[in-house]
Amino acid sequence: MARSNFRRCVSTVAMVYMFQFLLLLPILCYNLPFSSYFRASFRSSNDTVNIVNHVNHQRVKSAYSYFKSQVPGSNLRYYDSVGQSSEIFLTVAIVTVSRTVQNESEDLGYVLQTSAGIDKFAKSHHFSRKTFVFVCNVNLNPEEHKDAAFLKKYLPFSERYGLTSFQLEDNDQIQNNFSTYRTKTNESTYEKETWDYSYCLNVAKSFNSKYVLMVEDDAIPHEDLGNVLKFTLDNHLTDGTRGFPQRKEFAYLKLYYPERWQGYAYEASKMLELVSIGCVGGGVAILAFELFVKYRRHSYKSKLCHCFLGMLFFILTAEFVGRQNIMEIRRLSKYLYTFQQASGCCTQAMLYPSGIIDPLTKYLTTLTSFGHTDISIYDFIQETGIATYQLEPNLFYHIGMQSTLHKFKIKRLEQFLFHMDAYDIQSLEGDDIR
Repeated sequence: MARSNFRRCVSTVAMVYMFQFLLLLPILCYNLPFSSYFRASFRSSNDTVNIVNHVNHQRVKSAYSYFKSQVPGSNLRYYDSVGQSSEIFLTVAIVTVSRTVQNESEDLGYVLQTSAGIDKFAKSHHFSRKTFVFVCNVNLNPEEHKDAAFLKKYLPFSERYGLTSFQLEDNDQIQNNFSTYRTKTNESTYEKETWDYSYCLNVAKSFNSKYVLMVEDDAIPHEDLGNVLKFTLDNHLTDGTRGFPQRKEFAYLKLYYPERWQGYAYEASKMLELVSIGCVGGGVAILAFELFVKYRRHSYKSKLCHCFLGMLFFILTAEFVGRQNIMEIRRLSKYLYTFQQASGCCTQAMLYPSGIIDPLTKYLTTLTSFGHTDISIYDFIQETGIATYQLEPNLFYHIGMQSTLHKFKIKRLEQFLFHMDAYDIQSLEGDDIR
């Protein structure tokens, strides 16, 4: 009797595991980027590039339509009134430079998409009338950046090597001397990138807002940005223990971190996540066996075995689905986003308190050797010891498949499909988009 029950139990467990990992998950996760089944699929790079380019083209059309629907000059008047306000809460700088494309007819339109998303965010409930947005064009020949030139009719702008649509207050300090930025001859691509970033930071700081949000032109804000950012600033970055709200000291809040590095790894926090998922699975397994298995004389060892099987089932499921996809569940509520210490990479979307900008830009513009800007910023943080934070999941999507520093270099493609619906990917694969 006991042996037959044991066999029945083993066969049930085997069937559940086979159904989950050989049938159900392959169907659900075949088109889910960062899942094990997506990586195992026989997808060619050309097909993925075609899908990403097709979706990017649709977003460019949507961004054009968004700006074309606005009354000429109305947006500029709106931001002019915000810029003249004495209580600007947030200044957003969209750092942009033109990209070299192999096909001259190809319209990447990254800055159009980013600007449309940021304009919507700036007019959202929590940030309306207290957020100033401008496009920071750092092209050596600003008029050659066609998309930035198009946006002049809709958004304020500042050109490092050209004109600025608003007045800049210059001074003799090198980190704020805008004429120095314009006449500076950068000896390397990395040096120019760092000086460009410093210039845009200082232009943004000149509005005397509490915070500055630096957004690179290939980062699109998520629709939850307004609600989650407001909640984070009011709760995680404000100390109310002294009876009155007081802002915590921090260097920056990172709103984007590459998805390819957000998977499960041998890190304490991520291993703890897996253990927590496993514990939930163990509890569910014990409850399921108690409710549905008729043989109720469960010994301590059998319950322990059920718990282990449940833990293994949930942990393997999480591993195969991918942490990036599991984290999307957190978007159900602003309370579920994780607030944690920031990693060193990258600068697609960074929120700075205004007080950190002067020492940061002074450090960046007095370096003796230059590398990636994000590494230089991280070195500054290591020297000062000021706290830095980031939110997960990301509040920005990275769309810049075409790099600015490395001409014609295509980055890892999986990350550019991540924010697309699996059904959309499948439908596009069936279309003739080549």
